[in-house]
Amino acid sequence: MSKKNKNKEKKNESGENGEFTLKDYFYINLIFWAFLGVLSIVVFFSTGGKWDPVIKNVFGFIFLVFGGGFTAVSVFDLVYERIAKKNENKA
Repeated sequence: MSKKNKNKEKKNESGENGEFTLKDYFYINLIFWAFLGVLSIVVFFSTGGKWDPVIKNVFGFIFLVFGGGFTAVSVFDLVYERIAKKNENKA
């Protein structure tokens, strides 16, 4: 038995193969978006609690750049893992 097959068996036996499921990605993103919500509330009240154009831009930045970027990277990672797993199984 080759070293590569032994490593695969060892990973499968322990149940920790390092792969995330779609459910895992969903919960990771949910936790991050909740964190951004809390962060936004803290920012809003720590800057005076007034809704003005500056706060509107800050919220846009927080949710679009951080939240959208994190979600986009998560989707990319999910797709990459699936493609890499298929290529690994072919080899």
